[in-house]
Amino acid sequence: MSSADPKFVPRNTLPAALQELLAREAVFIMSRKRIGDALAAAKQQNSSGSFAKPLLSLFSRKDSREKRREDVDNVAVLDAGLKKLDDAFPQLESCVERSVENYLREHDPEYANGLASSRFIDDWHRLLNGFERNVSHLITTFRDLTSVLATIASDAACGSSDEGRAAIDRAVTAARTAQEDVVFVNKIADAQRIRAGIDNITLYRQPEHNWRGSVHALHFILPELAIDSVEGLLHDVNEVAEKVRAAIQGECQLASYAVGYGVTSYHKRVWASMREAAPLRINPDEMEAILAETEELMDSGRLTEWRPHRPEPVVPPIDPGVIALAAPNAQKAPPPGSPPRAGGAPNGLPPALVRINKSPDLKLPSRGSGGFQPRPAPTVSDPASVSTLASFGTETDPSLPASTEPPDTMVDLMAERNRLEQILLETRASLTEREQFLSESEARLMQVSQTQLEREVDLEQREEQLRDLEKRLRMMQSGMSSQPVTAAVAEPAAKKVFDEFNE
Repeated sequence: MSSADPKFVPRNTLPAALQELLAREAVFIMSRKRIGDALAAAKQQNSSGSFAKPLLSLFSRKDSREKRREDVDNVAVLDAGLKKLDDAFPQLESCVERSVENYLREHDPEYANGLASSRFIDDWHRLLNGFERNVSHLITTFRDLTSVLATIASDAACGSSDEGRAAIDRAVTAARTAQEDVVFVNKIADAQRIRAGIDNITLYRQPEHNWRGSVHALHFILPELAIDSVEGLLHDVNEVAEKVRAAIQGECQLASYAVGYGVTSYHKRVWASMREAAPLRINPDEMEAILAETEELMDSGRLTEWRPHRPEPVVPPIDPGVIALAAPNAQKAPPPGSPPRAGGAPNGLPPALVRINKSPDLKLPSRGSGGFQPRPAPTVSDPASVSTLASFGTETDPSLPASTEPPDTMVDLMAERNRLEQILLETRASLTEREQFLSESEARLMQVSQTQLEREVDLEQREEQLRDLEKRLRMMQSGMSSQPVTAAVAEPAAKKVFDEFNE
């Protein structure tokens, strides 16, 4: 599929499997509408025909009775068909809804950016409900897996029986679904950090654990160790789920206050546009065949949602007899936390399988290094056949070829190692930005403090001057009050003598 923005790409470029699910949904909707219209018309005709009286009742009584019976039968058949569609449609609609969600997560960046901006409140609540449902299903699957593992022979690998392989595969699917939810939450957190910066982050990255790879590794170990591993996975899932649930709930509360955008669900808007385009690809003559095929797929459980293509680990067949031959020479499992015993493969596992389950070493670079230098992935050939497992014992065989290791397991380990290195690099960059921000904030705080100190000194000097002026004023007022008050008496002016000659 092209890397263009899905919003500007025609809908006929959707994945073929997703187009097929949308077409099946459109066939159900169109069929229900047609059957509903026919049922309404039949009921109306039946009710109107019951009041009409035949003109020649003697000759037409039998014909009218047969026609009325046919109308009743048609109404019953249409009603039964409509009820059957109504019962089957929710399963198909849920499958299409999850497929559209997977498509938006994988190919539409606007979906993650809108959620990072506290928009699309309905999508946030659907993400929370889906995560709780997937985690609950994963916990239930782990408990069922523990019950199945307890029934397997103690000297045989868990993947040597059909029941064990089926239970582990179901747990792998459930773990992948819950793990993808955590990955998408971290994708939203990365989008928010890019758009808003470090200062406005409300959603932080959550811990990502490779539950799918851990469950897949149970194929190669003994039931006793597998049960302990499943118990540890249950504890880990509960701990991580609590953190992720709290983070999503906080974003749901923030999104409820974001108003003015006019769109509460980006998922429903895109799904509606896909539904409008789906009927254009349907041939009316093939609707009945598509409807029957869809019902058969749902009844048999083969109707699956669309997911992005990712390589799945391939489990080589394990012969229980081969594991049973190596079991008498196996050492007893050490208690948890003790170092592995030297000289042989621990817990009775073949050396090649021990190397597969070993976690990769992460070497941290020094301060003077220029960054991480990931080691090249080793070249691994196809998985070994069942006959090569017969040569496994408690001692390491130096002549064992490298092709006995499943390639997908090594690829998963290298991918996990690269992902952890990328997370470490992003964490270091975030810490560097935070330290720089703290340094700048401290410098600004020191500058503000110095300015405030200078203002305080200036105010103190002015206050001292005001006190001096007030003191001098008081002294002047006291000096003036001590002198006697002499009132100048104005003598009346002598009366001017009238001189008639001057006048």
